[in-house]
Amino acid sequence: MRTPGHVADTILCVEAQNLVRRNSDLLLALALICAAIYAGCNVFPRVRFDRERIEVWAAPQQIQVSGLYHYSNPSRLPALLSLGLPFPVDAEHPRPSTYSVATATEDGRIVDYLRPMESRGEVRFRVPLLSHEEKWVRVDYVQGTSVMRGTYILVTTRKWRRPLEKGEYFLHLAGGLELASSNYKPDVTTVGENTYSFSKIDFYPNEDWRFSWRETSHTASAGNK
Repeated sequence: MRTPGHVADTILCVEAQNLVRRNSDLLLALALICAAIYAGCNVFPRVRFDRERIEVWAAPQQIQVSGLYHYSNPSRLPALLSLGLPFPVDAEHPRPSTYSVATATEDGRIVDYLRPMESRGEVRFRVPLLSHEEKWVRVDYVQGTSVMRGTYILVTTRKWRRPLEKGEYFLHLAGGLELASSNYKPDVTTVGENTYSFSKIDFYPNEDWRFSWRETSHTASAGNK
């Protein structure tokens, strides 16, 4: 038979357990809120975007882009990057209807596709990074063009508030075409492959890459016959 003292002790134990449970639930809720805030913004830790390799293929009425981007997380905490795809859209260059995002190896081989999300006309995707982890992300898109010129957006690099350690950029032109202009002067011209390229160290661009092409004189002459 329980004595009043035993009953009181039991009540105290139950109340203590309830208090611990409520505090545990509160701590868990706070932890989840912090995790959600942390996952939804790129405030901490400071992830670095330090390298990119961009290849552009231009042909009549079409531009194809394949970009490789390197991100590293120097922190002891994990990170969840939320990134956007800034397509260069204007009257002559409609928004790409075909695009993909994936993690990749340094040479561009796809490891795992990421799921882009569209919201209010903007395409975004997320990249998880563990402590001290590095990842390459590959973005591909195809864009139509009614003119013989194109743009690749570079100035978004400045949002990272540090220059790229290295940037490499290639423009491949279809047969019968030649480079007409580029606001970044090509370092290398490979006539046989019809490829133009340039590279930059400590690159902090203040303007996008704008380029144009034209038919070669031989192609134009043949078309006029």
